[in-house]
Amino acid sequence: MVFGSIFGAGSRAYSYEIYVQVDGRWRLDKRLEGQSSNTQHANEQLEKNAIAQANALLNMGDFQAVKVLRSRERSDGFGTQSEIFNKVATARPKTMTTRPYKGVFPVCETIYDLAKRPAAKGLGTVFREFLDKQNTTAIELLHSPQHQRKLNDMSSFMRAGIYAIAGAQTQPGLPGQAERSKKLEALFDKLMSHTRNALAEKNLPAFENNDFARLYERLSQRMKDDELRFMFFFQATKVTQSLSSTAARLDIALNDMIERPMHGTAVLLDEIAASCIDSATLIQDLLGSRAGLSEALIALADLSAGKLEMPAKPDPLLEKVNRLLGENRLPLCADTLWERILSNLSSKALLSKNDPRKEWQMSRNLSHKLSSLAPESYKEAIDHAGRMRLERARNMES
Repeated sequence: MVFGSIFGAGSRAYSYEIYVQVDGRWRLDKRLEGQSSNTQHANEQLEKNAIAQANALLNMGDFQAVKVLRSRERSDGFGTQSEIFNKVATARPKTMTTRPYKGVFPVCETIYDLAKRPAAKGLGTVFREFLDKQNTTAIELLHSPQHQRKLNDMSSFMRAGIYAIAGAQTQPGLPGQAERSKKLEALFDKLMSHTRNALAEKNLPAFENNDFARLYERLSQRMKDDELRFMFFFQATKVTQSLSSTAARLDIALNDMIERPMHGTAVLLDEIAASCIDSATLIQDLLGSRAGLSEALIALADLSAGKLEMPAKPDPLLEKVNRLLGENRLPLCADTLWERILSNLSSKALLSKNDPRKEWQMSRNLSHKLSSLAPESYKEAIDHAGRMRLERARNMES
């Protein structure tokens, strides 16, 4: 490409739009803006950067094709746009898969029901691969037009997930799964419309300096109940979705609980924290290396009660989680940890990979320990899962 024949001096501003193709549809992924004062060299570098970013997106393996459009705008308001790069993936893009949800998904009558923790937990489970790929949480997905648009663009993946969620609605008296799925799709469409409309609202109090308490206080002067809750998460998500990690999101929520305790935000910050703790990667990072599954599950049980023994050089974030759980200020997080414990105890993963002959004794010890630590609401389920694990271990020996 001969850049010199394209770029010249003068008051022209160049910009680049990078598009990705998902399920046969083009979606704008990023826009790179240039300045009319840019030198020829700066314009050349901007174009190279746009093409390099498009190639990088294609190499991720998630898209069918990429393209770059270059726009030239003159000071008199006229401009042109042309396609300067288009490349199709040589290998078939990786297909995201939904995960099953073993709980009972709530019956949601309004968009506010869909955006609350019981539903967010199920959506977070089913769309976990998408959330991890986007570096986001279920709370952010439900309050971010950007992430909702990306999920909606992956239409077959989204429909498969919603159909799976409809299958987890097992309450008596409901219509068939296909009809339940259509209702949930329509509700998600309404949710997307609501977040788009919220984006257009002017003069909303901003989430500044990571001060959740201040945001809640200012919003509560203008609205209440479900809309207050929704707009609290909507405004906070504008900031938190740009953070580098789930740990960073969790940290700012816990800091506010410790430094600016406020009755109105207590449950909301617990929801944010629980949505972060849904991430298996975050849990692994918090706990650090453990000798095996048994030790890791006992550590989770201790953490749920705020009784996890801290290492010599404790992780400050782990200390905050342990402290607030010990003060019973994170009930949703404690519940999330016990759901993870129950899921792993019920799995077929072996406790003793090196010596299967020890499996029964290790399973027995783990079951007794977890039963003694489990809150009353989980004792029956933990006892049942422990008995099933012992039975599988006994069958291995016979």
